[in-house]
Amino acid sequence: MPKISVVVVVEEENKYSISVLLGYLLKRLREEKLDNYFRFILTNWVNVSEVLSSLNRPHILIASLLTTQIPSLYSRVQSVLEVSRRLGGISAAGGPHATGDPYGTILNLGFDLAFIGEAEENFAEFVIELTQGGNPLSVSGVATISEGGVKVSYSNKQRLLSLDPVPPFCRELGLFNPIEIMRGCPHACRYCQVSYLFGTFPRFRSTENVVSFAKELLTRGIRDIRFVSPSGFEYMCSKNLNLSALSSLLETLNREVRSLGGRVYLGTFPSEVRPEHVTEETLRTVKAYVDNKKLNIGAQTGSERLLKLLHREHGADDVLNAVAIANKHGFKVDVDYMFGLPWEDSQDLEITMKQIERVIQLGGRIHCHTFIPLPGTPLSFASPRAIPETVKSKLVKLMGRGKLWGQWLWQERLARDIVLLRENNVIVINYKRASEVATKKSELVKRRFDVFYNNLRKIMSLNIETT
Repeated sequence: MPKISVVVVVEEENKYSISVLLGYLLKRLREEKLDNYFRFILTNWVNVSEVLSSLNRPHILIASLLTTQIPSLYSRVQSVLEVSRRLGGISAAGGPHATGDPYGTILNLGFDLAFIGEAEENFAEFVIELTQGGNPLSVSGVATISEGGVKVSYSNKQRLLSLDPVPPFCRELGLFNPIEIMRGCPHACRYCQVSYLFGTFPRFRSTENVVSFAKELLTRGIRDIRFVSPSGFEYMCSKNLNLSALSSLLETLNREVRSLGGRVYLGTFPSEVRPEHVTEETLRTVKAYVDNKKLNIGAQTGSERLLKLLHREHGADDVLNAVAIANKHGFKVDVDYMFGLPWEDSQDLEITMKQIERVIQLGGRIHCHTFIPLPGTPLSFASPRAIPETVKSKLVKLMGRGKLWGQWLWQERLARDIVLLRENNVIVINYKRASEVATKKSELVKRRFDVFYNNLRKIMSLNIETT
């Protein structure tokens, strides 16, 4: 029986989202008794063209994209997708960048499809429709190359009310990662894509489901049990902590997982915490049940003015209180700060640097970042402020003392590259700009649509032959 090849680009930055997407897809294909029709091939952007050439047949190419990858991958992605089209393939992108800029993902990067927001259900439906000879282009929640540019169909499905139906990893393909316990964020910080990708109504994985998958990780020799959450202590709640639910989760993990040799990590990457949630009561609840001796706390700035503009929903004093309380309970602390913010002035910088000095005096370490404008956020079209040389000098000295770390210098260059791509309409973001790009590329867009439609029919035809 011939199989359709699904070529999956997996990079370190995207492996969690790809693992979850494939885990759910394979679950749905098993339920529909379609899993034997597909062959999955994992590769990366360096090797994918060679993989496609060796197949030399119709295929589906999928990738998850971060905006921070685009400057370095732009030309390579275009080249790979040209090879894919020539060999009869169709291509689909998802993830934060495809959601925030579906137009640029299709018109400029060259993908045929861009799945928007939570893609598990919509992508699975697309593959099932394709396999069963239905109409895959009727699926909602996806942008598609069209004769005139890009057709966007936002999802008409209710978001998942629970994460339990979605496996947190893909065991079938050997892709294992931290267990997602919370999706969506109620705080909607203006620079962050999470709330705009997954919504402001958080959904959770039940304690029983978390424990079940944690035990599976143990059986595969993975002892360190970590969690994906935009706000590590915000389990089963929205803004106001539910310490009863958090305690129940941790107590159950202690009984069912730590007793079997597992180690539980919560409050460190990828489940950092908000400063106002680091309280005496919270740490008394957490300390007995976690193995991490460090907490990652998000501050972003010491300026009350900027905290309000960023919609952080906490105050500057919350940061210093959190560091002091964490130290009291025996936790080392890394505190995140972001420079180059759009409204940042010299007074804001002075206030932030003073707070950083105080955090260090209290025993904390600084994790330093530079603001990057991300598509899909309210600051999509903002530009980072230049970091003054006097401030840079102070930050570099702190690095030399081992008091500060992070990729902020690289991010400063990256942010400039992203702004340049936006100014050159490579990163498009909205419909008006997309129309201008589509008009300029009208003949190319029409040819690409014809190739996509023909390749899609070939793949559907091959699927029908296997039934």
